[in-house]
Amino acid sequence: MVAGLGNIYADEALFKSGILPETLCTDLQLKQIERLRAAIIQVLETSIEAGGTTFSNFLNVKGINGNYGGVAWVYNRTGEPCRVCSNLIQRTKLAGRSSHFCPQCQS
Repeated sequence: MVAGLGNIYADEALFKSGILPETLCTDLQLKQIERLRAAIIQVLETSIEAGGTTFSNFLNVKGINGNYGGVAWVYNRTGEPCRVCSNLIQRTKLAGRSSHFCPQCQS
């Protein structure tokens, strides 16, 4: 059971499921919800395998940085080319929080 996702993993799961961050939950179709669920699981598993995400000085109990940030598809990659289609990753603000996305891959 997951109570919620932080910005990093929400951005990544939305990218993998092809959903724009501005999409309202009430507008999602069943197939989109199924893709999003699968993407959330995949992103969390990948992040756990990578030791989480480190952008500053976080170390795990073994003293190792999390490496998920280096493989992120969209998070913190504003202005960089999408790893799938080469369009530039964009950033927007939703409810005061940053959200990163590819306008080509997510529609």
